[in-house]
This record gives sequence, C-alpha cells and structure tokens, in this order.
Amino acid sequence: MNKKFIWIIVSLVVVVVALVGLKKAGVFGKDEGIKVSIEKAAKRTIVETVTASGKIYPEVEVKMSPDVSGEIVELNVQEGDSVRRGQVLAKVYADILTTQRDQAAAQLNQQQATVSNYTAQLSGLKATMEQTKAQFDRQKQLLDQKVISRAEFEQAESAFRSAEANYNAALQNVKANIASASSAEAALTVAAKNLSRSTLVSPIDGVISQLNVKKGERVVGNSMMAGTEMMRVADMSRIEAIVDVSENDVPKVHLG
Repeated sequence: MNKKFIWIIVSLVVVVVALVGLKKAGVFGKDEGIKVSIEKAAKRTIVETVTASGKIYPEVEVKMSPDVSGEIVELNVQEGDSVRRGQVLAKVYADILTTQRDQAAAQLNQQQATVSNYTAQLSGLKATMEQTKAQFDRQKQLLDQKVISRAEFEQAESAFRSAEANYNAALQNVKANIASASSAEAALTVAAKNLSRSTLVSPIDGVISQLNVKKGERVVGNSMMAGTEMMRVADMSRIEAIVDVSENDVPKVHLG
C-alpha cells in the first residue's frame, strides 16, 4: 500500500473514534422524550365562556307623542341629549286651541264688564228704592193723620213699588251675569289647560334616544290614541342585552 492510502485509513479511524466518544458523552443522538407538566390533583371550577352577538336596550324607553295637532314651533333637544323630568322638550302651535283660548278669554272679559255695569246700576237703583221707601213711609203717616189725600199716598206707593221692582230686576241681572262670568272663567281654564297640552315635557330623567321630527314640521296629536311619534326618552341607568345564543350553547348559559 502506498503512503497516501495509509493516511486515509488512519483519518477514517480517527473520525469513527471521535463520533463514538461524542455519542457516549451525550452531545448528540440523545432521545429527549416528551415534556409533561405535573401538578397535584385538586378540585377546581372550570369556566367556559360562550361568545354571542346581540344588542343593548334600555329597560325603560318612553315614546313621546303630542296630544294636539299643529306645527312644531319649538324644539329644544337633539338626539343624545340628557334631559330631566319635567323639562320642556318641544312646543306645538295648535291653531284651534289657541283660538278657543282667546275666545274664552274675550268672553270672560265681556262678562266681567257686564257684571261691573250692572253692579254700578244696582247701587243707583238701591239708593232710589231707599229714597222712595222713605217717602212712602212718610206719606203713609200723613195719610193716617189725614194730612194728605189717598191719591197722594198712592202716588208715593207707586213710586216705591216701581223703584223696588227695578232694583230686584237689576239684582237678578247681576247674579245671572256673575254666574255667566264664572262659567266663562271655567271655560277659559279648560281652554288654557288644553293649550298647555301642546307643550311636550319629559316624563323621566334620561336621554333622547331617538328624534323623529324637526322644527317647522306638522304633527298629528290625539289624547285618546297615539299620534305622531316625535321622539323617545330612555332611562340609560337600567339596560338589558338581547343576545342570539346557539341552541348548543343555551344549556351552558345561566343567570349570573
């Protein structure tokens, strides 16, 4: 064998010896196995989360509709505004109710003026009646004393009876007109109350969750049934979620 071949054989032997040594040393070829976490067994609660989509709604949401028909002349809120109970939200100009209120006010003024006139007349008629009564009493005494004639006495009596009748008639007129004035005042109260229904106020503390109208629009109102829905007021302090849950997940969902 030549010298070159001998060196090749020696080199291979050295490599084999080196590989055997490295394997024994654990440098390579070692089976690491499967790593496992070990923990002491204990009783625990397993929580499983169910994910689903849905919407959140307020528990209390009031639909606001006017009691009267007319034009929106005042709109004080926008969608998303916070409002307080009793706050004026909007006003509707109700032509008919305004006319009725004005007519009732005019009627009351007229009746009150009539009562004042008849009351003033009554004072004068009462004074006349008292004067003619005094004259009648004097004439009666004179007649008893036979100082005057029967005709003179009857003339004084006629004047007194006429003045008394005029006073009583005026008194009845005053009473009748006072009653009419009271009726007119009651009618004005009703008309004013009806007109006040054209003002929309918030029934609760909350938020304007929906606004369906604009200033200048005409709305239809009715106290007996729902009219135009102008807006909604929601109490956002109490809300609820409506969620679509899969049938398979329903048994897994519990209160709390």
